[in-house]
Amino acid sequence: MRGPTTPVGARGPFGIRSRLAGPIDIKTNTDDDPETRLVCGRLRFELAHGNLVLAALPDIILVSTNADGTGTSRLRMLMCAIEEELAGARPGAEAIATDLASALFVMVVRTYLDREGRDSGLLAMLAHRQVGRAVAAMVNDPARSWTLDELASRANASRASLVRMFRGLAQQSPVAFLTELRLELARRKLSATALPIVAIADEVGYNSESAFRRAFHRRFGVRPGETRAGASPSPLSLSGRAAR
Repeated sequence: MRGPTTPVGARGPFGIRSRLAGPIDIKTNTDDDPETRLVCGRLRFELAHGNLVLAALPDIILVSTNADGTGTSRLRMLMCAIEEELAGARPGAEAIATDLASALFVMVVRTYLDREGRDSGLLAMLAHRQVGRAVAAMVNDPARSWTLDELASRANASRASLVRMFRGLAQQSPVAFLTELRLELARRKLSATALPIVAIADEVGYNSESAFRRAFHRRFGVRPGETRAGASPSPLSLSGRAAR
């Protein structure tokens, strides 16, 4: 980090020194009290490639804790608690800070949804009180042969009401959305894993590999093997168009 004493044109590491204090790695370029402190962390997700909720999030979520409101005050409280635990370096501090960081992430995502994530797409559907229940059921078990009656029951809505709500948010029926959800999940598995195509087809609810190949090609315009050759997962593509 550059500061008032950093020479113009200087290249890093700007005299940054590192020392361990229990579970925290402290890096500084001053012997005095710093003007600015940053608390950094990283969350790792198992099987993140298959998590469509994570894929629907933007690359960066910026949340200001200076705003008024219960949500931001809780964020400030969690961040202060994390810093205190790590700085104190008492027994169990790392475990406590890790759990607090998980809670902080969930609250940041919730703040994002409240602020600007409810307009469209998967996040908007999950945020909806009734549609979200049906979508969560499909995301959690995409291979299940969901019927409209079962999804309506999960959403605590009539069949007609659920279809109407889905068409309003996703421009398609619940069953058509399930088809697209399955194919999008398969696309990400193809890009990020070495699982055989037949295994991926089974995991997302296709009993026939040939039926999966046909549906995948209709939806994305390429064959499953070509997607695998392209490698890295592309952005989430639940566009409101269902494969037929």
